[in-house]
Amino acid sequence: MASNQGNGYAAEAAPKAFPPIAGLGPVMSTEDETYLAGAAWNASSGGGGPDCDTPGFDPVMLPDPSALLGRWVRSPSRFVGWDVYMEFFGLKGDKALQETEEPQEHVILEFTKEKLRLNHRLCWRDGLDCEYTVPIDGSAQPVPPAMVARASSSWKVNDLMSWEHQWDDGAGNPLHRGLRTQQKLTIGTVNYALRYWRSLIRPRLMRINVEVTNTETGKYVVHTQRFFNKIDVDHVYAIGLLPSSPIADLSEKLLAAALMTHAGRGLRLAMLPHASNMPAGYKEMSEQARWEVAEPFPTAGRSSGPFLTALRQAAREAGIWVCCGVELRADTTQPVVRAAALIGADGWLHGVHVEPKPSDTAAYSAGNGDWPATQRPRPRGVCDTELGRIAMCTSTPDAEGLLNYAQMGAEILLQPPEECNARGGHPVALLGETQTMPHKGYTQYELCGPEPWDRKRPDAAWKLTHVSESVSVHLTDMTAMRS
Repeated sequence: MASNQGNGYAAEAAPKAFPPIAGLGPVMSTEDETYLAGAAWNASSGGGGPDCDTPGFDPVMLPDPSALLGRWVRSPSRFVGWDVYMEFFGLKGDKALQETEEPQEHVILEFTKEKLRLNHRLCWRDGLDCEYTVPIDGSAQPVPPAMVARASSSWKVNDLMSWEHQWDDGAGNPLHRGLRTQQKLTIGTVNYALRYWRSLIRPRLMRINVEVTNTETGKYVVHTQRFFNKIDVDHVYAIGLLPSSPIADLSEKLLAAALMTHAGRGLRLAMLPHASNMPAGYKEMSEQARWEVAEPFPTAGRSSGPFLTALRQAAREAGIWVCCGVELRADTTQPVVRAAALIGADGWLHGVHVEPKPSDTAAYSAGNGDWPATQRPRPRGVCDTELGRIAMCTSTPDAEGLLNYAQMGAEILLQPPEECNARGGHPVALLGETQTMPHKGYTQYELCGPEPWDRKRPDAAWKLTHVSESVSVHLTDMTAMRS
């Protein structure tokens, strides 16, 4: 192959080699009629790419590898055949939707043809950030233990927990051209090979082609594709507090808010007060009447009632993030609950935080409860966004609550005000990665694992900005948090 070192790919000594994983069997064959009839195969029109040392990351599209560095976000709604993939692992309905929509990010820190270093972010899993290096030499490496401990879907059934990374020119199959990752997993008594091929199909869009085969026969089992977009984080912006308004006025209000500034910073997120979806005088309503006008509980990011649907459309038209207080219909033991919802500038509903009544707190357990269910007891969780790692609350948390949010790496805590009669604003300036200590869920490895990374980090405290009626900044001792 032609070398592309002149395009910025540094030549390095290869890491220590380990024996490859035995018994993976052949890759999917293009002579398999089931494979060729699938939606994932037919999403490609074929054709390879230019000959190079890093197939799938061609110098024509990526003349400078440093352009790859940064935050890559898995799309929760763009995929091919993922529903079938979920069914293969026994997941259907709301559970499958939550697995599909679970946020996943790869913050690429270093990229050469010999290795890839990244921060693998899984915020629903205790706010997990796992930083590690994979050598791209085909050697078997342990999956980082912090990720194994919080495994989900396919990895939950994988008791081998090792993987290989290697460049693959595809051997004539355009979907097999890229950075290949492969694992072996056993379900029941059957052995399967799970393979991913990563390739850059636009400068800021990466395709992950996923295939599962039977290791004994190499036959088709399931085939799907996911996509990651490169979305940088905005560190300096403003948050605006806005009065609630009828559904018909939401679009005009958010379009105006998108042009607002505060302290010289453009508004990126608008916050509406508690019960924004409820009519005036709702507190005097009967319990039944209040239930009827409350918003139905969303079960996933694509599910919402009339108020949130209208607000999502308005946010998409204005290109602005929204956090709003809403009253939701719950079960018969708790008919109406207070909640806060986070909506992206593309209209995606990232999740809701629900405030339990004192009698309900015991019902929440790790991995269960409201959407999204996290590996911490709900309703306390975080969302990774282009505005930083955001948490939501419906009432002012105590010291323990603030500590829990900081332990998950929250940078901003949004609390819709009880009332808002006039618009206001708060400036935001997030600290960069070089200025902050890792939070409690941040685990580092020199390679994949299991040895922890002992490189020294800065001594600065984590900065948690709590936005409600007024802004407060809480500095927490990271030493205590990591104990």
